[in-house]
Amino acid sequence: MAIRIGKEKLDGINLAGIMLIHPYFGGKEPVGDETKDPDKRAKIERFWRLVSPTTSGTDDPWINPFKDQSLASLVCSRVLVCVAEKDVLRHRGWYYCERLKKTGWKGEVEMMESKGEDHVFHLLEPTCDSAMAKLKKVAAFMNQGP
Repeated sequence: MAIRIGKEKLDGINLAGIMLIHPYFGGKEPVGDETKDPDKRAKIERFWRLVSPTTSGTDDPWINPFKDQSLASLVCSRVLVCVAEKDVLRHRGWYYCERLKKTGWKGEVEMMESKGEDHVFHLLEPTCDSAMAKLKKVAAFMNQGP
């Protein structure tokens, strides 16, 4: 959406930053230490096809933002990416940060990894210590000036 806002130049919209909380990114080829287990990768793709039945697969730009070569055109100046240590998708979050920094985008990227936690743990136990720490990070990010 942040790329689309930049392309369409919507009047009155000033996007200061975006937060990606446990992003569901994927891709046909594993990145970094991402699982190479075909069963786990197939499960990720099956779930993506459930969410987006008309998808072209895990290289669809909606799940693999690196297939859209316009990441450098993000209109915001700050990005926060939150991942969880035990989340099978965490490597994609880290990869997103690394790739975003290399695009020529001029903004600031922040990363937060919750140790010992799994995907969307904060929804299952919203008052645990890790969820509270994440909430504080999100609130601090939101309260920063443009």
